[in-house]
Amino acid sequence: MQEEKYNCRDRSYSAWHRRNSTRRFVGIEKAQLLAMIDLDAALYIEYDDKSKEPLALVETARDVGQDFKNATVTLNLAKKAGIPCYVLLYELSSVQNPSDTRVAVCGKKFFDVERFRIKRLYPHPEKNWRTLTPQEWADGLVKLRVNTSRKVDKEWAETIIPVPP
Repeated sequence: MQEEKYNCRDRSYSAWHRRNSTRRFVGIEKAQLLAMIDLDAALYIEYDDKSKEPLALVETARDVGQDFKNATVTLNLAKKAGIPCYVLLYELSSVQNPSDTRVAVCGKKFFDVERFRIKRLYPHPEKNWRTLTPQEWADGLVKLRVNTSRKVDKEWAETIIPVPP
């Protein structure tokens, strides 16, 4: 088993994903649909809140300028489940998340998210990172639910955000 790298896990993405935070971008009705559960504060499962069906696996980490984030186990799970898999890096802003003023684990504040870098691993893996604003990622999460609910019987769900041609 690998040792904890920083001795304390950052929970800012978890705070960002809560409905009172994402409502800033998509409104409260859609924000209430953005259900996810984390398995280890690094792997998030996006799921349909009504059916509880998993929609995508998202391996997350703080963006510290890295070119690579290992997500082999997450990728293998997604392949077995037949659902999309993404790596999502988040860069923190210098201000606290306005919707969550609690003091986080380890006595640190929940800083808001400034931007994201995302790469689809499955299906149709991407070679390059895409940069998204919090608005774009929140819209993408809503789109994932809309597209998946419309295409339940399809082999693959639509991607969160289409890859530019």
